[in-house]
Amino acid sequence: MSTQKIGLIGTGNMGAAMVKGWIRADPGMAGRITVADAVSSSARRLAKETGVAIARSNVELVKKSDLVLIAVKPADIESALEDTLELFGRGKILVSVAAGRTILSLETIFPVDVAVFRLMPNVAVEVNAGTICLASGNNVDVQTEEEVSDLFNLVGRVIVLPENLFPAATAIGGSGPGFLALIADAFIDGGIMAGLPAPMAREITTSMLHGASKLLMEQALLPSELRHRVTSPAGTTASGIAHLERAGVRSAIIDAVQMAAGRSSELGK
Repeated sequence: MSTQKIGLIGTGNMGAAMVKGWIRADPGMAGRITVADAVSSSARRLAKETGVAIARSNVELVKKSDLVLIAVKPADIESALEDTLELFGRGKILVSVAAGRTILSLETIFPVDVAVFRLMPNVAVEVNAGTICLASGNNVDVQTEEEVSDLFNLVGRVIVLPENLFPAATAIGGSGPGFLALIADAFIDGGIMAGLPAPMAREITTSMLHGASKLLMEQALLPSELRHRVTSPAGTTASGIAHLERAGVRSAIIDAVQMAAGRSSELGK
C-alpha cells in the first residue's frame, strides 16, 4: 500500500488544519493532496490558500488517491462514500476523523476488505504540534500502519492506542485545547485585573504555557515535579496553588474530562 497521493473529503476546520499542517511541514505536499467538499466554496477557499487540487466529485478524488482522509460528520460518511465503495478494493486506505464512528462500522460499509484507520487529532496539527491518537482496523498490516503513522507524524505526535480508549483520549487530546484555552483566558483576565495591559497579559500567558509544556516534554517531568520546582515555601506560587485547591480546580478539570469522555462514548452509540 502507498500514501503518496492523499485525498481529503471534508474541508472544515479539522480537514483544513490537517492540510495546512502537512504543507507547513513540507511545501511539496501540496502537489500530493486533492480535496473535495459538499460545500464547494470551502474546498475552493482551501485550494486557493494552499495550492492543493480540487476534485469535482468524491469519485474522482478516490480514484486519484492512495489514502482517503474523511473529515465529515459521522452521520454523513455513508453518503459521502456511497459511489466510491468499489474503488477501495484496489489497495486504498481509509482514515476517518469522525467522532464516535468505530472502525468496525466503517469496515462493514465496504464490499471488500479495506485498510481502515480511526484518527483523533486536535487543532494543533495546523502548526505541526497536534496530538494524534491512531487505531488500526483488522485489515491493516504492520508496514501500512508504519507508513500511515509516518504521514501523520508530520503534523504532530502520533499515539497508537486501542480503539476502546478513544473516548478517554478524545476528552484530553481532542477537547483539551478547549479546556486550556478557557484556563488561558482566565490567566489573561487575572493579569489584566492585576494591572497588566491586555496584549502583555496575552503574551506572558502564551509564552508561559509554551515553556511549561516544553519542560514537561523535553525533561520528561511529572507535572507534580514541575509544580514543586516552582513552589517556594510561603511564596507566591504556594499561595496561589492553595487557593486553587480550595476552589476545587483539580476536581473540576477531572470532572470535565470524565464528562467529555462520556459524551464521546455516547456519540458512538
